[in-house]
Amino acid sequence: MTTWQDCWTFRIVDQDTGAAVPGVPVTVLEHGGRAGGCWVSDPDGLVRIPKHDQPRLRLRVGLRNEEAIELDARSLPDDPIPLTAPRDIPVAGAAAPSAPLAPPAATQPQAGQLMRFTRIGVLPQDSGLTAAPDAKTPEPTTVRYGVLLELELVWQSLGAQAGDTLYSISLGPGEEVKLAVSDGRWRKKPDARERPLQIVAKMVGARQLGDGMDAVPLDPFVAANLPSAAADTVRLLAERTVRTCEALRRRAIGITELEGEKPAGASVRTLRNMRSEGVLTYHFVEPVERHRVIVRTPRFRPALLVPFRLPNIATREVVRRFGHVLRRNLLDRTLGPDIDQVLGADTPPAAVEQRVYAHIAAHLPYYSATIIAAGDPAERFFALAKLGDPRGRPLTDIIENVVVDRVGNYVAFPLRSTDFTTPEWRSALLALAVPASSAAQVRPSQEVVVTLPVPGVWLRSELFPAQVATESDAGAEDVKTESGRTERRKRR
Repeated sequence: MTTWQDCWTFRIVDQDTGAAVPGVPVTVLEHGGRAGGCWVSDPDGLVRIPKHDQPRLRLRVGLRNEEAIELDARSLPDDPIPLTAPRDIPVAGAAAPSAPLAPPAATQPQAGQLMRFTRIGVLPQDSGLTAAPDAKTPEPTTVRYGVLLELELVWQSLGAQAGDTLYSISLGPGEEVKLAVSDGRWRKKPDARERPLQIVAKMVGARQLGDGMDAVPLDPFVAANLPSAAADTVRLLAERTVRTCEALRRRAIGITELEGEKPAGASVRTLRNMRSEGVLTYHFVEPVERHRVIVRTPRFRPALLVPFRLPNIATREVVRRFGHVLRRNLLDRTLGPDIDQVLGADTPPAAVEQRVYAHIAAHLPYYSATIIAAGDPAERFFALAKLGDPRGRPLTDIIENVVVDRVGNYVAFPLRSTDFTTPEWRSALLALAVPASSAAQVRPSQEVVVTLPVPGVWLRSELFPAQVATESDAGAEDVKTESGRTERRKRR
């Protein structure tokens, strides 16, 4: 009889030889095509993906340009399921026989869960684009060029373990107590529960445009020197990851005796001592999990920054459609309650609506870019088709319709090739690809070990028999607490 497995196991194999292929990313696609998690095949070509209760499982093996695979989740076996790796994906140790040897990479593909980040860089003369726009910011009229840094964080679990003891309580024979556990470390959404690592990635990144982005954007930067910018970004990402995990562990988790109504957002634990003799002590322990986090070497790509100006977006219909995006990206955070009233009330107060619409109209390029970035890709495609680059080519012919960030009043897209960027950016990017250049030898990467709290608490019990308690509690006396429970305390 086989035991139930909580993960599906896939083996990534070569299309021709059937051999295991390590280092291949496998992405789980959720509704709408957005990434719900990414894993990398281990040295044996294995990928373990947690099971869910949906009838279909959609996977993408390889990079984002690969087609999705849809499987019947209800009929998948527990044994390893073979999936073929794409032919053109770069695999460690596999090279064409006639191709020249490339410089050795600083790190080999690592198994674990993958988190993607992006960062936009602009030239020093365009440094004003990275500042937060205000009413005096000139309205953008032409596209700008930049560089896109793509980074990956590999999270390798080193195992769960018991952390600090949060609370202890002793119960005598037949006693019972209810405790309220309030965990403020993780956001809880009734409609969409995010995995802890996804929450960590969003905390590490900059302000989010929307929930459908494949990569988490970092703050834009001024790219005076690309190798130095790559090293600074790797260091920044590693430091932010460490600080975020430490901040999560410092967040409040409260355990109190329940008297009256249950606090909002708290869970209730009922503890009993059903034994006829002896003192039963319960200990609430913080569960933690240690991870090895590897920041891989960034990849550079040309990028295009596109301005948008949408008419008539300061309306109730637009605010209600894109309210969650506008609320998340407000330039004036004091308008947050006003946005909530427009979203929640059938007929919001006229003064509240006027304040919201006046603010949006005063920063029309900024909120136009925000709505375009978080909007429907098909609608965005038609908007891009009406725009052209300085040479008159339609933007849909030179860029990928994938939003990587919003920089000020601009929306950033990756360019399809360095042929579509400026000569200055083209020479800087090509210099990184020349093996003989010193820039190509700089392959920054970093590895850190972090401790991440696990949602929930662990509970363990400890029994003190009556005869042991009698010998050890000599000189103690019985004290009645306010809740009516009897405790043994030392006489002073």
